[in-house]
Amino acid sequence: MSDLDRLFYWRGIASDYFNYRGEHVTVPVDNRLNLLATMGQDISNSQAIAEAAYELDVGPWRHFLPPLQTSVLHDPGQSAEFYVNLHPARLAKELAWELRDSNQNVIDKGALLPKDVPEVGDYVYEAARYSRRQISTNVTEPGYYTLTLSLSSAPDDPAVKLSDAEKLTEIEACLAVAPGAVYQPSWLETGEKLWGFIVQLYTLRSDNDWGIGDFSDLKTLIVHAADAGADLIGLNPLHALLPDVGTNNSPYSPSDRRFINTLYIDPTAVHEFSEVEKATGRNLYKENAPLLSALRDANFVDYASVKNIKYPVFEVLFDHFYEVSYKKKASHYTEFSSFLEEAGEPLYQFARFESIRNSWQNSSFAAIGELDIPDGIGDLESLSLLTEDTQRIVLFHCYLQWLAHVQLEACQIQAVDCGMKVGLIRDLAVGAEGGGAEVYSQPGQFCTRASVGAPPDPLAEQGQNWGLPPMDPAFLRETGYAHFIQILRENMSLCGALRIDHAMSLMRLWWCPPGTTADHGAYVYYPFEDMLALLCLESYLNQCAIVGEDLGVVPPEFREAITRAGIFTNRVFYFEKENYSYFKPPENYDVHALAMVNNHDVPTLSSWWNGNDLVLRDKLGIFEEGVDYETMVEQRRLEKQQVLDFLLKQGELPPQWLDLNIEREAEPTLINAILATVSRVASRLYVIQLEDVLLMDAPVNVPGTFKEYPNWQRKLSQPLDVIFNQPQTQALLARVHSERNR
Repeated sequence: MSDLDRLFYWRGIASDYFNYRGEHVTVPVDNRLNLLATMGQDISNSQAIAEAAYELDVGPWRHFLPPLQTSVLHDPGQSAEFYVNLHPARLAKELAWELRDSNQNVIDKGALLPKDVPEVGDYVYEAARYSRRQISTNVTEPGYYTLTLSLSSAPDDPAVKLSDAEKLTEIEACLAVAPGAVYQPSWLETGEKLWGFIVQLYTLRSDNDWGIGDFSDLKTLIVHAADAGADLIGLNPLHALLPDVGTNNSPYSPSDRRFINTLYIDPTAVHEFSEVEKATGRNLYKENAPLLSALRDANFVDYASVKNIKYPVFEVLFDHFYEVSYKKKASHYTEFSSFLEEAGEPLYQFARFESIRNSWQNSSFAAIGELDIPDGIGDLESLSLLTEDTQRIVLFHCYLQWLAHVQLEACQIQAVDCGMKVGLIRDLAVGAEGGGAEVYSQPGQFCTRASVGAPPDPLAEQGQNWGLPPMDPAFLRETGYAHFIQILRENMSLCGALRIDHAMSLMRLWWCPPGTTADHGAYVYYPFEDMLALLCLESYLNQCAIVGEDLGVVPPEFREAITRAGIFTNRVFYFEKENYSYFKPPENYDVHALAMVNNHDVPTLSSWWNGNDLVLRDKLGIFEEGVDYETMVEQRRLEKQQVLDFLLKQGELPPQWLDLNIEREAEPTLINAILATVSRVASRLYVIQLEDVLLMDAPVNVPGTFKEYPNWQRKLSQPLDVIFNQPQTQALLARVHSERNR
């Protein structure tokens, strides 16, 4: 293997793949070289390539331990193991080891001669045969453990060439002991088939909303859904968006996946809202009533206007909190300070980013002038060294995150109190915007010259470029997966389950180089075994079930691995066919799956049946080259016939549709029949969209568009109370509930 091939291998850049047709595709070397360059590799000469390959290939063997290694407990009673890399001169020297838990209590230790324990790998470098030795422990409980090695002094022999790392006599690293599967909720043992809704939170409407669905609206939805027998509510990613919310509103292109979109805070549910009125006589809701009415009546969320009305209110609430609670260490100070301590440095870095990047021209903070906030703020002590004005603006953003955390937590508590077995299912986006807080605060973690996307497929012959910088697999390993762990941990909190968008990212991502189309990219592989183990561990520690979105071209080994790990897969009715000719019978659906008729990336049922999604795509001019409107319409006609055949075979075709007239427009009996009949699926989880209950046509997202369509803005057509109080809605949900319990 050449140095260049070794570098490709250790950087995870694939030489080939199988496309959507099942054809083997060889990736041009130039594609792979361009991706190496985006990783910061010097590829200008053979020496640079050889040195880089050496560091990635030989380097790990010349370190006793990686920063983090995983040990997976596949069987009951199995104990954890770890490995150590040793120069042959070390094999006969005593090695002592110690494991400490998160409270720094020693829970296991030992001493041995490495030559006496099993060898699980070797590597020859400069005539020295390095040996990887496996050591067993008595640890049987999943968790993160601090592993310390103590070794005797390095051999005093000029002939023995050791790196600086190999001369150390004490080494510390992390041992992540993971269960063999993600958390499995107790309700799985009963054989129940649960159902619920999947919603885009910002689309929810109520009589008192502030122009956008918020956490109070979510609580209202939870109560209505629970009353109907639902056990889960699937949400869009709740991640923080870029400060300039008017430019990119996509929850799948966030500023930072570790923090929450503060526009979802309901100001009236904040403790200080009533306190301000008591103290000043100001009713902040009535003060903004005319603007709020206009924002509420609009059919699309105006993010910039919502922010412009909410943030001045937030500032008033914060000023009251700062003067009455924070400075006097009274009222909710203890809860806030505990939140700050637990969130730690990442929160302060996020707040710093928000403080610098937000516009304060029409704000109470405008008098501060140009902000000069040093990097490295990690706690209240370091924050206290800054001017009070600077402290206030940083604390303001910390305060908003605290409010969002409190209100989201209240939603999950509400779900549990209402008897929901799952409650909220949060959603984790595959990446973050290159200009956002997450990438800004993690130098080296992201390859900002590349972007994540997808290889060519029937709807995108040049592939897809999603514009999100990918994480560097090598940097992930070198930093002990710290950022990956934090993302998982933050998104598994305050919910019963987490959906991982594009779960294939655990194994591989399609990287797109700069300056060209996505088809000039390649797959880059990630340390799948470690990342899957860490997912299982965080799921176990957070008691959070996992759904892996596995749509599209998925290698069989990936599906096998996530199935073994107990991860719910994702099944969408539109795509579930057998022999490409008829829709799959409900009983043939995967059992351990989250099933749905559709999602945010495909048209609503009414739009799909009426073909209005095709009309819209044709109008927007976003059909791929070689795909024409007439062909798509004919294909849709065939699929509509297949839907009627599906209902007929299930004995659920409404009487007025027995003539199998596919030219008729969608109407409630047909849509309800589809929603209720698909709810029979064998899958343990099933969700429906309120858009289908309402027979809505307009999409919330049109893939392949940016400015051409107002994505991620379209609201539901009716307020929640109206939807759930309608007899036809109640009849449909009762029917779905009955089907899930038959």
